[in-house]
Amino acid sequence: MYGVSTRVAVKAVEPGRRILLDWNLEDRPSEVEFLFERRGGFTWVEIINRGFEDTDEGLAEAFDAKEGFTLVLAGAKLWLEQAIEPRFILDRFPDRVRETWKQR
Repeated sequence: MYGVSTRVAVKAVEPGRRILLDWNLEDRPSEVEFLFERRGGFTWVEIINRGFEDTDEGLAEAFDAKEGFTLVLAGAKLWLEQAIEPRFILDRFPDRVRETWKQR
């Protein structure tokens, strides 16, 4: 979509409970932990992203990461539960979308 990717290293997987990753290995690495908790007939997902520098730039990166994970998680929920293609992910940065995605 945007021609963006990152390298990750999986550090731990506890099926149905937790995934721990080293995220963005080649640029500014951080650790991302996905926690899954069953609540009634639903699954609660919590994403913890840590390891940012204690600087203005680090704070900006943390907020940017939070926005990105929140947007993707919301889109995944909409797609999985309602079978709706969430264009808001595609529409977030319309000027940065690759030509091949604009044709869809």
